[in-house]
Amino acid sequence: MYSLRLVLMAAMVLVFSVRVFAFEGLVQPMGEGGAIAWGSGEVEVVRALEQDGDGGEPTPLAVRMAVGQARKRLLDIILAVRVDARGTVSSYLADDEDAAARLRSLVQNSPLKRPAMFDDAGEVRVFERLRGPLAELVLPTSIQFQSGIPPRMPSSMEGNMAFESEGMPEEAGIGVSGFTGIIVDARGLRVTPAMAPVIYGQDGLGAYGPFLVSRASAIASGVAVYAVTDDRAVLRERVGENPLTVRALSTFGSWRTDLVVSSPMAALIRAMMRVGDAVDQCRVVIVIDPFISDPGAAPVPDAPLPQTEE
Repeated sequence: MYSLRLVLMAAMVLVFSVRVFAFEGLVQPMGEGGAIAWGSGEVEVVRALEQDGDGGEPTPLAVRMAVGQARKRLLDIILAVRVDARGTVSSYLADDEDAAARLRSLVQNSPLKRPAMFDDAGEVRVFERLRGPLAELVLPTSIQFQSGIPPRMPSSMEGNMAFESEGMPEEAGIGVSGFTGIIVDARGLRVTPAMAPVIYGQDGLGAYGPFLVSRASAIASGVAVYAVTDDRAVLRERVGENPLTVRALSTFGSWRTDLVVSSPMAALIRAMMRVGDAVDQCRVVIVIDPFISDPGAAPVPDAPLPQTEE
């Protein structure tokens, strides 16, 4: 009996060691048991098992069916994730059959948590992360990572923006090298989370985004993460002990993925990203409003995933 307990405890440790990621951040419900944690980058789907009439232990067939449905839903969610202002994972993979097939294979073999022994919940959980191998697949090579060339907003858009004056923060007196990261407060702006957002200044010039970040850093950490609080103690893991806090004034683009800050703050961001390791570790957190309720509707990819022969 004692041996059995040890085995069960070891199995539970193994299960939870795979699924626990630091800093969950903003959790975006995706309907039908799905969710994206934009802090850790974890995408999950929880699917209830169909119970037989006598309410007994789920059959292997019921588990297999639930896992298959959950992984199909997981793929749909990943396809619908916005990469940047231009498109979703699905739209970027539309012309790349090889990458599409590899994504399907990755999701088909995604980590799985089966119902635990004596677990009355009767559900399975599958998950992946928008980091590592998955990010390697879905982050387009067409994005000019670490080009050093900041993008510009179209002049027509820039001219229509109401410029606001915002002075430098008091902490700026310590010098840009003293800042360990950036917190962008974008609450109230109905931001759409994306894997590779850009922060612009009101001068129309990019201040932070993939053009400063290496592709390897974006794959490992994400260009930026999303949270629902600006509490430095909560965000310390991502932005360090002394982050610069910046207020976003508006969004940019039809999908509201990119942000606009005042020109003085944009200049400060550019300066601080030239020193230290903030840019290497993508120490940027974007704070947005929490998703109050599950939207219910499943996200629909804006382009079909290419089919390959089995």
